[in-house]
Amino acid sequence: DEMLDMGFIEDIEEILSYTNPDKRTLMFSATMPPEVLRIAEQFMHEYEIIRTRMTQLSTELTDQIYYQVRREDKFDALMRIIDTEEDLYALVFCRTKGDVDEVVEKLKQHRYPVEALHGDVAQSIRTKVITRFKGKHFPLLVATDVAARGIDVDDVEAVFNYDVPQDDEYYVH
Repeated sequence: DEMLDMGFIEDIEEILSYTNPDKRTLMFSATMPPEVLRIAEQFMHEYEIIRTRMTQLSTELTDQIYYQVRREDKFDALMRIIDTEEDLYALVFCRTKGDVDEVVEKLKQHRYPVEALHGDVAQSIRTKVITRFKGKHFPLLVATDVAARGIDVDDVEAVFNYDVPQDDEYYVH
């Protein structure tokens, strides 16, 4: 579904058109947008939809705090919040790859141990970055919402939305 949201529907359809009609195809989606259903109808004969029960989107065990700051003050505000916690282990989400690179560069200039994760980072490097972050080799990971979907990291103390996500699902993920 993320690839469809990013405009890859024609590519997916073309790839599927070249595959063996007797193939076995599985598609997984946290949501079920109409484009996913259309692809299922077109390329997956006698398909089944399996749904999980809807659970609560957030938990009372999580404190959710927001600060309203001017755009030009966002980075300084982020640094102040990071500095309030000793040995903070956290994720920072940005909307674009450019924002991720900018925030990471600024944090590195201030000597924060940080790494970036976004679509322009090669998959092999992404895997290494995630593994190193999970192993707590560095405490701050700055990522785009899309690149970070599906990352499961234990013991994260804080998640910062440097930019307010455009989609509720990104916020929850």
